[in-house]
Amino acid sequence: MKRMVLYAGIFFIPLFTPVIFAQDECNVLLSRIGVLYKGTCKKGLADGYGEAIGADHYIGEFKKGYPEGTGTYTWQTGEKYTGEWKKGLRDGEGEYTFKYMDKDTVIFGEWKEDKYIGIKIPDPYIIEYRNGIGRVSCIRVGDRPYVKYVFSRGGVGNLMLQGSSGTENIITSFTGYEQVNFPFKGTVKFSAPNSWMTSMIYCELRLTINQPGAWVVTISF
Repeated sequence: MKRMVLYAGIFFIPLFTPVIFAQDECNVLLSRIGVLYKGTCKKGLADGYGEAIGADHYIGEFKKGYPEGTGTYTWQTGEKYTGEWKKGLRDGEGEYTFKYMDKDTVIFGEWKEDKYIGIKIPDPYIIEYRNGIGRVSCIRVGDRPYVKYVFSRGGVGNLMLQGSSGTENIITSFTGYEQVNFPFKGTVKFSAPNSWMTSMIYCELRLTINQPGAWVVTISF
């Protein structure tokens, strides 16, 4: 069956006013899924992982009686959303499937308070962790797929590289990875003298580069 992808527009299917439908032991605070609940419970409310059934159907994570976390909600009319939730509303990244002109259609992206706000564009790069390192500069210099590391000063010892893809190359003019597939996750570990040259410090950098291209990563320590 042909699938279409739409990235614009506002798609909003209300989950109706919260109403408690009492279960023997556990309550779900959305009327459309509040008839039958199977799952974990806390203080009389659905909390943890479970399945809730009513006119609509939800399976996934709950918190204090509401869908919260990740889960899949299927409406009686056939629409389906799989993704992140907050207090019973679509909130975060998700995928919404529905019929448009009799074709299966899906939109991906970000949701806020049950409203579609668009496609999330990832940052070109993310510095995830650093220890013993000051400034990190990541500059895209071309299209050839590589990640080159440059150190602000000499004296680097015990150098260890890890990369999610590509060919590791450590020579005089190049330290890093060539023929990289993106997103690229890299780790650099080394020891170096401190600024006063009185002792050795342990340095570590972990980063993710999302945008394809030739990248020069300058590490200052």
